[in-house]
Amino acid sequence: MNVLEEAYSVVNSLLKRVKDEEGENIEKAAQVLAHSLEKGGVLHVIGAGHSAIIGEELSYRAGGLVPVNPIMNTDINVYHGALKSTEMEHVEGYAEIVLKAMGVQEGDVVMIVSSSGVNVFPVEVAMNAKSLGCQVIAITSVEYSKSLTPKNKYHKRLFEVADIVIDNKVPRGDAALEIPGFKMKVFPVSTIVVAFIAQTIVTLAIKILVEREVEPPVFLSAHLPGAQEHNIKVIKKYKARLKYL
Repeated sequence: MNVLEEAYSVVNSLLKRVKDEEGENIEKAAQVLAHSLEKGGVLHVIGAGHSAIIGEELSYRAGGLVPVNPIMNTDINVYHGALKSTEMEHVEGYAEIVLKAMGVQEGDVVMIVSSSGVNVFPVEVAMNAKSLGCQVIAITSVEYSKSLTPKNKYHKRLFEVADIVIDNKVPRGDAALEIPGFKMKVFPVSTIVVAFIAQTIVTLAIKILVEREVEPPVFLSAHLPGAQEHNIKVIKKYKARLKYL
């Protein structure tokens, strides 16, 4: 078994499926995001456990959007207690508290990342965000989610309650490779695939704003000339709403 070749193959296969099958939904998500940004809205990125990585991936990023609010400083993330984060996914009402604490408001966009999409937290985030007047983008694995029983009182999966659903094609259990002689699969692929999806949505939204002759609020790499002046200027408009700054 050539692990490098196998890993490369499985990632490429998943990315190709996303490109071929989810292009329309990615475009819809970008249109919704561009509309919100044009009106002064913010993109909030939420995920439990390792899915929270995508919020960090999109925020404070050279070449990325300024108005991205990653939901990181909560008990739903592994770096505030991994075992605790798993338990917190099942706590009713926690999603509403998080959205309120993060200042989510009408006209914003909420991107929820959950490959399984069956626990209380992602479903309640979607429902509460919609009740606040936000558009909800879900990045999830539809096949994986369908194979599981919903673990919430609504008997719903994330893809059933979001406004726009992008299927990341991640296999059941996330891990995608088999090693001969070992009974469990390894090589979780969700972060790689979802990062591609999320960054593509953001880039398409920026392109849409440019086509509308709207200046996109984008960070410049701190290592480049003039970066400090540029970044201070674009941060100023959104600083009160970005909780991580």
